[in-house]
Amino acid sequence: MPKYLCFFLIILNFSWYKGQISDKVRALAQPLENIFHAESAHIDVDGRESKIYNQFKKLAKIANNDELYYFAKNGSNALRLYSSQELFKRNDKRFLELYKLYLQKPLIMNYKMGCIGHSGNIADFLKNEVYSSKDIISLRDFLLKEKNTPDNLTKIQLEQIEDMGYKTTTQENITYMIKQIDEIDTSIQH
Repeated sequence: MPKYLCFFLIILNFSWYKGQISDKVRALAQPLENIFHAESAHIDVDGRESKIYNQFKKLAKIANNDELYYFAKNGSNALRLYSSQELFKRNDKRFLELYKLYLQKPLIMNYKMGCIGHSGNIADFLKNEVYSSKDIISLRDFLLKEKNTPDNLTKIQLEQIEDMGYKTTTQENITYMIKQIDEIDTSIQH
């Protein structure tokens, strides 16, 4: 490929990126652009809050789904994983497209959950997110039914679940995603 064409494509890609991502979102994404691992909300033995995860939460509060989708395909490993997970929590069907992409073209990264870290494909982390959300949503729905006489613990648990991004996710959404993931897995394995 001629050098001038390659240069033109890079400039075109950059200008598309600049036009598709708001300045506020871009500014919040900047500290995460060179982070090639991810962390859960709380890390290490003391359970302190993850600075990386908290930075993404700030971004997620103002980013729209199209911006998240862009980062899920083009960002650093941290942005790819967190953005994909956020799209799942927002019931965006493009999550399945991302799952399939990372299943077909594995992207191995480190992920620290609590005090335990391990390496794996982003697709595996995404699948785990979907399956583990079943229990989180079950707990949320149970607590919401008990909301008639909420105690402080119930309020705290509901706030934590909402803070994790599971505000609109339903059991029906999760069941649909699991079915689709199983179909993707089957189609790629054969």
